[in-house]
Amino acid sequence: MATLLIVVAVIAFLLFRKAVALMHDLSELVDKTAELDIDSDSLSKPQIAVLAEMSEIRARHEDHKNRRGEVKLARHERRISRAKRITKRDASATEWPEGWA
Repeated sequence: MATLLIVVAVIAFLLFRKAVALMHDLSELVDKTAELDIDSDSLSKPQIAVLAEMSEIRARHEDHKNRRGEVKLARHERRISRAKRITKRDASATEWPEGWA
């Protein structure tokens, strides 16, 4: 009878630990899914080209093309300025770590 109580107690303890681990995992899952809860109004609605005017479609396409061009130009300018900073650095004036001398 005593061994049966010990076995039941051990099984109860193991199940309790698994339940605590499960609750911890569920808590992490809820935290991760809370980030996915966004307002559906802020999402862009699909545009049906068949029902839109051709001038609207052209204007939207031109706006998108202009934005892509601006982003591309900004990225190009950042790369050029970084390349200029890298190539214009004077190595003799730079303080190098002691082990590199």
